[in-house]
Amino acid sequence: MTVLLAVLVVGVAAVAVAYPLWKPGPQAAPDPIGPAARLAGLQERKLQLYAAIRELGFDYRTDKLEEADYEEEVERVKAEAIAVVRQIDEIKRQPPRGSEELEAEIAAFRQQHGGQVPAAAAASGGPAPAAAAGAGNREVAPAATKVFCTQCGGAAAPGDRLCGACGSPLRSS
Repeated sequence: MTVLLAVLVVGVAAVAVAYPLWKPGPQAAPDPIGPAARLAGLQERKLQLYAAIRELGFDYRTDKLEEADYEEEVERVKAEAIAVVRQIDEIKRQPPRGSEELEAEIAAFRQQHGGQVPAAAAASGGPAPAAAAGAGNREVAPAATKVFCTQCGGAAAPGDRLCGACGSPLRSS
């Protein structure tokens, strides 16, 4: 019985020690894809290189570097900085990706709605809600018929002369 208990304890200890070797490691975060993420990384690298150039100059002025070492190192870092700046310029010269897809989506939306944007979409800046889209042949009231108070922003009926929320006179147009 004691031998069985000892084997069990040794087995549990072996599993506890070996578990980290068998379990999968932490998943690395996916690299952000796209020119904006790449541009941000290059901007950060450019700032690091500029700081390295300043630090080399400081080290040279404080006699931590010999003149030959300083010139060699500065030229190397400047060459890398120039390459990074050229990459940044190349990314900035490229037209934004995805504009064709966006234009195609806008054209499909306009075609679906007969070239006119529903009032709900115009007011919200997005597509019409399901209730307005499924209204069938019912006419959607234009947004110009709504009246809002210039003082408090409260909604008022088109014929009102005073705001019901704050009592301010409404502009008559």
